Amino acid sequence: NKDNNIVFCCIGTDRVIGDCIGPITGSLLKGVDKNFNVYGDLNENLTFSNMSQKMREKKKKKKIGDVAIDAALSAESEIGNIYIADDGIIIGRGLNKSKKKIGDIGIKVVVGKDYNDNELNFRCLQNISLSKIMDLSKKISDGIIKTFE
Repeated sequence: NKDNNIVFCCIGTDRVIGDCIGPITGSLLKGVDKNFNVYGDLNENLTFSNMSQKMREKKKKKKIGDVAIDAALSAESEIGNIYIADDGIIIGRGLNKSKKKIGDIGIKVVVGKDYNDNELNFRCLQNISLSKIMDLSKKISDGIIKTFE
């Protein structure tokens, strides 16, 4: 079964609405009968701070590739767009943390405007509609599930 050789790294925290695209998507993927390898969901968030530990656990499993899923900030005109990159995702960029690359493929979801200011960006992430985040997470998980049908 090819789908259980791919690891989905669903990045974010459920404590900030705009940053819970990953955890919600992870929970949706775990909720289907596809036997996906998922790191990061609403019960166990995959965040910048626990990433190294979780990735060490993951390396012990045989896999063919990682798909990283994360929220992003960008221009206002980009909000709601979903981007797929063939070189993973660099996390930590949005709130000026040291950067880490994760995944072979990256799915970035633009959830809000990038103000190029840590405090404003954090406030933006806190004030995003949960229904928008749910809709975007559902689009991502539906797309992944359809890919493996």
